[in-house]
Amino acid sequence: MRDWREWLVRQISLAGNFDRHILDAFLQVPREIFSEFKYDPDVVYSDNVIVTAKDKDTYTTSSQPSLMALFMSAAGLKPGMKVLEIGSGTGYNACVMAHVVGEEGLVVGVEINRKFFEKSLEAAAALSLRNVVFVNADGFFGFEKFAPYDVVLVTVAVERISPHWIGQLKIDGRIVAPVHVYTIDRQPAFVFEKTSEGVVAKHLVETRFIKAGGSLGDLNERNLERLSRIEKMFVEPSDFLRLPSSQYETLGVFHVASWSLCERLGWVYFVEDNAFARWKGGWETYGETKLLKAIVEEWARTRYTSMTLLVFHYDYDMNFKGLERWDET
Repeated sequence: MRDWREWLVRQISLAGNFDRHILDAFLQVPREIFSEFKYDPDVVYSDNVIVTAKDKDTYTTSSQPSLMALFMSAAGLKPGMKVLEIGSGTGYNACVMAHVVGEEGLVVGVEINRKFFEKSLEAAAALSLRNVVFVNADGFFGFEKFAPYDVVLVTVAVERISPHWIGQLKIDGRIVAPVHVYTIDRQPAFVFEKTSEGVVAKHLVETRFIKAGGSLGDLNERNLERLSRIEKMFVEPSDFLRLPSSQYETLGVFHVASWSLCERLGWVYFVEDNAFARWKGGWETYGETKLLKAIVEEWARTRYTSMTLLVFHYDYDMNFKGLERWDET
């Protein structure tokens, strides 16, 4: 299968200028042992997503290799690093990263599904890898035991970024994660960097991943619960904020800035502790929506720049601090 792995690396190389450590790692790991399904070599070693296991109605996949190479590159992955992977599935990507970070490094893969987790243990054991650890748990909480990490790499579409990851990340460490913006069915991946002053995020690429389960996939429900507790306090709207940007762009920006959106019966809501707004070609507000107005003001300063060209600023709890354009940073 070595020839097939070399063919895969050539395909990955066509997609970007990746570090030799990353390309060599894909040469070392046989992709087929991570799948319970049998595929022809030209399928296993194509630069495509493949389904690797099924548990009742739940599937896990091995992500597109060139996209994983891009994530590793954007994270600045290199030998000696300690990596936390969220949504490790049957373990292929974690084992590739184990070769990138080498014997002095460590990869910790967290997978919520028990069956997929057990498959990853089998595969890592078959490869005799000693620098990769798999954990069966809800990835929202990270894994404190081996913190701090240089990198958190997320391979499922999450609805929010966990403050636990920030707490377990070194200063100047990076999180690369696809964010599931459920109100517009979009999954932009961002690079979140922890600085001495907070967290900074920039758009990386548009993606399509399996949606996360557990606490990383229940944000809509959580925000609906918050909405149900406060909406009966208001009868009439207090203000209407019209924005020049499209609904698609607006809802993307507001999701990533605030983690406060939810959908119900065709309406999109923005929920705060004691106020809310709903989208009607603009924000119809109920109560004093301080956070929403702060985001509107910050976005207006950027001249309503597209989400792909914005820099998002947060504190360590992932609360919104500000927006700016890439070319102003």
